[in-house]
Formats: sequence, structure tokens, C-alpha cells
Amino acid sequence: MMLWYKAWRESRDRFLLSAVTIAALCVGFVVFHRQGAEISDRPLTYLEYIWRIVYKGYLRELFVLLALLLGIGGLLRERDHGTAGFTLALPVSRPHLVLVRAATGLLEIAVLSLLPALVIPALSPLVGQFYPWSQSIQFAILWTAGGAFIFVIGFVASNVFGGEYTAPIAAFLGLLLYSVIVDLPFLEHYPLDIHDMMSGVGMPYFKSSVATLAGPLPWAELAIIFLIVISLVALAGRIAEHQDF
Repeated sequence: MMLWYKAWRESRDRFLLSAVTIAALCVGFVVFHRQGAEISDRPLTYLEYIWRIVYKGYLRELFVLLALLLGIGGLLRERDHGTAGFTLALPVSRPHLVLVRAATGLLEIAVLSLLPALVIPALSPLVGQFYPWSQSIQFAILWTAGGAFIFVIGFVASNVFGGEYTAPIAAFLGLLLYSVIVDLPFLEHYPLDIHDMMSGVGMPYFKSSVATLAGPLPWAELAIIFLIVISLVALAGRIAEHQDF
């Protein structure tokens, strides 16, 4: 339990700030939906507005950045801060330390993904609107998978690069490189883009005419993403095991 508490303490401030920011923005988007819907060149339904501003637009991009930053940390960062000696003295293996920190971060990603799914449908009736709980929960599942993938990019970078800014920069460049590669002409027809998967853009399970998820979620693809995440966490553990502190 001490390891879990330690991992929570290390990421607590970033997680709580992220959660408050996401929840506050969701509240603002719902309360000021009439003004927000005017950003389009045509009148938007409430479903279209929420999708554009939350699941496709501003909030999704913010979530991606927050997920990446939640992955930053680990033994190399502790070494730079002079606290790695205490952590390494604990009677557990380095892969175990890495696993607990990764599991804590992934749970935090799941909670952040769920916040819009709770706030938006709950508040919508207060402004005379309705947003389906089923839509929100399905988007939360997509965001959890996408957020986990993005989190692990930052996580692996933190286990490879030391320094205060090197790991965040490497993680951001890694995410940027991935985004460029999956948008190449000969790859864009395949469901490889995490960003599109999270929003449903161009996906067979998304009906763009009404901005809703209208088909079964891509469970096979989601399973593959989680397998990739688990594999990268295991890789980070092996890297930490062979590092010299």
C-alpha cells in the first residue's frame, strides 16, 4: 500500500489540477452552450455542439496534453531531485516500482476520461438540454484507451530520459511524430490515429450527420491498444532494471 500511496502523492497535484480543469470546462461548455453553438457557420444541435467542443475539439486536445504530462515522472526524475535513493532502498524490485506508478497513472487517466461523461449529462437538464448517458460512457471508454496510449508515451520517455525538461520534450516530440506518421497518405485509411478514434472522426462506429456514436465500439482495436500499453509498461520496467543510479 505504501508504494501506491507514494505513486499517488507524486502525481496527486497534476491529477487534481487536471480533474478540476476538465470538470470546470465541462460546466462552462454546458452553461454557455447557446453562445458556444454560435461558433459554427450554421445552427448546431446540442449533440453536435457538445461533440465539436468536447469530444472532437478543445477538451479532447487538452485531455491529450494532460495525459502526456501525467506520464512524466519516475526514478530518473527522482534521481534528479535527489530522492531516488530512498525509493530504491524499498524492499521491492524496480519493475514493481514502475508497474505501481504506471497502474496509478492509468487509473487517473480513467477517472479523467469519465469526468465529461458524468458532468455533461448530469448538468444538461439544468439548461433545458439532454445528452445521452450512453454516448458519454462510450466516449469515456474511447478516451480511456486513447489516454492510456498517450500516457504511456510520456511514461516511457520518463524512463529513458533524465532531466527536468528532456522527458517532457521527448514525449511531446514522440506524440507529434506518431501523429504525423498515422496521417501519411498510405496510412490514413487505416484506424491507426488515436485522436480520430477518441472523437470518432471517419470511424464506422460514428455517424457524422448527427454527431453520435451509432455502432459497436472497436473492441478488438481497443484490446490491441491496451496490449500495447501493457507491453510498453513492461519495457519501461526492464529499462529501469538495467539503469545505473
